[in-house]
Amino acid sequence: MIRHVAVFRFVPEFSAEEREHWMSLLRALPEQIPQLRSLSVGADVLGGPASHELAVVADFDDLDALAAYARHPAHEEVLRISAPVMLSLATVDFEMPEAP
Repeated sequence: MIRHVAVFRFVPEFSAEEREHWMSLLRALPEQIPQLRSLSVGADVLGGPASHELAVVADFDDLDALAAYARHPAHEEVLRISAPVMLSLATVDFEMPEAP
């Protein structure tokens, strides 16, 4: 299994309402993208100096499934909204052991 983690910082002009809408679109992706095994999204609650504002954690069976997700039109729509307001993005994709 592949776990995809993405953390974001946004411009202040990306309002709380816009962020909530964006997160709702992300939360709807598992229903639209069959290769997406699970997805969690949420806002940072600590607000520490190294904190990012929002995070996404998504699980896929393999790298091909992750690639299909990345180019899926529903995911591209989410990116279309976030790209102009994103200050920074960091991602990590790593292998997860299968549960026994």
